[in-house]
Amino acid sequence: MTYSLYLAHINDTHSHFEPTPLALNLPLANGALDISVPCGGYAMMASTINRFRHTAKQQGVPSLFLHAGDSFQGSLYFSRFKGLANAVLLNKLMPDAMTIGNHEFDLGNLPLSQFIKAANFPCLAGNMDLQHENPSKELPLATHDNLFYYNNDKAIASYITRPLHDKKLAIVGITLDQMAKIGCPDHDCHFLDAIATTRRTIEHIQQQGIVHIIVLSHLGYQGDIELAQAVSGISVIVGGHSHTITGDFSELGLSSTQQSQVIINDTLILQAGKHAESIGLSKLDFDDSGKVVQQDGGVKLLPCANWYHAPENSHLTAEQINQCNDFMIHSPLFEMTKPCAAVTECIYHDYRPLIEAMKANVITSLSKDYRHVRLPNELLPQGSEIAPLVARAFYHCANEHYSTDFALHNAGGVRVSLNKGPLTAADICGRLLPFEIQIVRYKVQGKVLKSALEGGINNAKNNGVIGTGDGSYPYCHGIQFIYDEDNPMGERISSLTIYQNGQWQDVSPNAFYYGVSSAYTIAGKEGYDALLQASEQHDLPYSMSDAFIKYVSNEKL
Repeated sequence: MTYSLYLAHINDTHSHFEPTPLALNLPLANGALDISVPCGGYAMMASTINRFRHTAKQQGVPSLFLHAGDSFQGSLYFSRFKGLANAVLLNKLMPDAMTIGNHEFDLGNLPLSQFIKAANFPCLAGNMDLQHENPSKELPLATHDNLFYYNNDKAIASYITRPLHDKKLAIVGITLDQMAKIGCPDHDCHFLDAIATTRRTIEHIQQQGIVHIIVLSHLGYQGDIELAQAVSGISVIVGGHSHTITGDFSELGLSSTQQSQVIINDTLILQAGKHAESIGLSKLDFDDSGKVVQQDGGVKLLPCANWYHAPENSHLTAEQINQCNDFMIHSPLFEMTKPCAAVTECIYHDYRPLIEAMKANVITSLSKDYRHVRLPNELLPQGSEIAPLVARAFYHCANEHYSTDFALHNAGGVRVSLNKGPLTAADICGRLLPFEIQIVRYKVQGKVLKSALEGGINNAKNNGVIGTGDGSYPYCHGIQFIYDEDNPMGERISSLTIYQNGQWQDVSPNAFYYGVSSAYTIAGKEGYDALLQASEQHDLPYSMSDAFIKYVSNEKL
């Protein structure tokens, strides 16, 4: 006997509530054609999901709609509303469950906790251990009935079940176990080994007589493969984090797995891209053992009907537009639909006016161009012209609350150069500093600061280490350093001075200093491991973009 399920899934939507332009190469009969197609958005997803559920109901088949994490970040909507708009709009889509992704922790636990409180659906993070969470903190995660985290008494992930005809189907949420290295969770929030936790949980679920099991994962495509190889008994892994499209979208010029199905150790692996551009829509048939024996459907792009109005498509003839429409209508890689009016109304009435206000809000007018590079070069021997200003903004905001000696920021946290002329709030939040990450003031010894600077530069230059990219290069306010790349490791900062009492002074190895950085940097990311020794950390009431807006509002640049 087989058991059918209609399964819809999304991941890494990153606050892309409106359609996202997607560059496609359509293989038409007269030759390939490059076009730009706005795809997806929450209104398009809502109508697609509603129709999918209706079809399932008509056929008497159960349905699920799952989100594999990373709803946060990604657009001005998150910069402005810090996740609360995400909860409202996801509630309108009515997911059956969502796994917590790493970007949900970018502002620490509180915004995530506020999101979960507002959510009308289960939020899963089965390998998140909250046994040491401070119960007196504002809105602890453990207080939410709709959050399913690690069960310490049973040493398994908490999970949910849903009916599958006359059987039960279990859904287990597993997120990145290296969260402290990639995200910014609070220090009382810990993450356990993903594979070991999943293995114990699957064994427990099977002991309850349940063999139809979905793991809703935020481990990335390679992580899902490793999980499937290591743990038997998983029917389906619905994944996120790596923005992978399972299926073959190569004929459109899009990166994908290029396989119609990915099955590892009898586990079907699914992932649906990114940015709400696409959605997974499959009808699955399971056998009595929990194995998927048939999959119909797959990932679908959601093109807007008026895609050809995009300025990038102005060169197209009417005949070419008709050919493109005909191709999309008949291709299994697209799902043609109309946006849901209720969701469109919510976005345009409740949220978009404030986004438009950000675009119109001129914070300052720049007197010259400010160029950004990650590493110093021949043209800019001092490096970025913008990153030091961002560090200075951090310093001034921190110094208003606590005495502060210096600011340190990594080059990768600054995304673009700025041109002379008006600078809007949208420019700052959406382009310059698009990651909504809090700034933190901390206490650190001089020798630790020196080690952190060297670590960040070693990482950026791959000098004696396998680095993660040149985005770790440090830019500072209040301190100056000289890096000698030929010195032995641990001795490459040959000079380190700090501005105190109106003059530059050598940093004393054993003296303590107060600095400010992003929560990302202070968490020891990308070579800054030494900063994990920092103490007296205080989260400031500013994100990176908040601090820069406050600073440039009062300074002429």
